[in-house]
Amino acid sequence: MDPEYEEIRERISRRYNNRAEFLSHLVAYAAINGFIWGVLGPSGIYFTLAAILSGLWGTGLVIHGVQFVLKEAQERAIEREIERERAWRRNMDQVPDGEIKRKRDRLTLNDDGELLEIIEDDVPVRRRR
Repeated sequence: MDPEYEEIRERISRRYNNRAEFLSHLVAYAAINGFIWGVLGPSGIYFTLAAILSGLWGTGLVIHGVQFVLKEAQERAIEREIERERAWRRNMDQVPDGEIKRKRDRLTLNDDGELLEIIEDDVPVRRRR
């Protein structure tokens, strides 16, 4: 099988699993806390235990959520950079062999010693009267 296909499949599976883990954590938190607070109707010592459980588990859920968001942002950034690199390579393929486009080739010094960019127009500029 194509190694590139396997790599892409693994990356997509990893992202899907990351989402699934976070959503399952969120559903478990909501279900169990809903049961504890709603059905048991904690009062007295049960209220304190339920508050501690909800607070600690909620903190863990927030941390998991932050990790999820950062991982998604990282994956998007990687994809954006891969596309940027591919576009750069496509542009490099269009340059004839042995010739490298350099910005330095479009710069020159004027009489005052300042850098000027040479802009080549396809249409010749007419002389002004």
